[in-house]
Amino acid sequence: MRYVLFPSLIIGSLIGAACVDQASTPTSPRLSPTAASRTAAPTTVPVITTIYDADAAGNLLPTRSDDYNGAGFATYATLGKLTSHVASDGGWQLYLGSQTARTIYLALASQGIPIPDGKYSADVEVYSGCFDENNAPVSFLGMTTGDSNGNCSFGLDVTSARTKYKLAMGPKDFGTGRATVTCDAAANGKCTSWAIVPNLASANAGVANLYHYSNRGGLILDGAHHNSYSVVVTQ
Repeated sequence: MRYVLFPSLIIGSLIGAACVDQASTPTSPRLSPTAASRTAAPTTVPVITTIYDADAAGNLLPTRSDDYNGAGFATYATLGKLTSHVASDGGWQLYLGSQTARTIYLALASQGIPIPDGKYSADVEVYSGCFDENNAPVSFLGMTTGDSNGNCSFGLDVTSARTKYKLAMGPKDFGTGRATVTCDAAANGKCTSWAIVPNLASANAGVANLYHYSNRGGLILDGAHHNSYSVVVTQ
């Protein structure tokens, strides 16, 4: 897979504070209370997350499952410190927390990313959120069958060798691609199943920025790389 490297630069304004403690709380971008009230349901919605290891053509993906309860895929549901839900801000989040039974598999080292290939669980979060044409956030929960939004984010946080990294694409990450979220099924007029894949028609398709969290808070951009994934979220 091809990737592009850019010089490192400090993006201190993206995140006010972060740490590399494996028991820390999720750190994906969250909406302001005002924006959330306009676009999302008032409570979180538990979901089952399915992460696939390969795309529709059978090509292995950099972001894969742990094959814990399947072959070529795995499902994740909220249990203990592992949470899988559509959050009150309308975005999807899978957080593995400080447990070791469940992991995700990342194959990133071959793309020049300083993270060894392997299974990760410590402080792992995978997330996606969607936006309208003005890049204002919109909720997964407002979609109906057949709706598709190609202006979405996809990111993951992972800790390796005591350094916490973020690999993210979306409207808030300059020079990156986008994810597409499609509502595949609905009940009583509300979407109950969403598919999340890279938007191959977007500018910089498949490009994701790699950041690491600084000790003083904030994110430092390490470069632009590639990520691909296939996720289904079901209520």
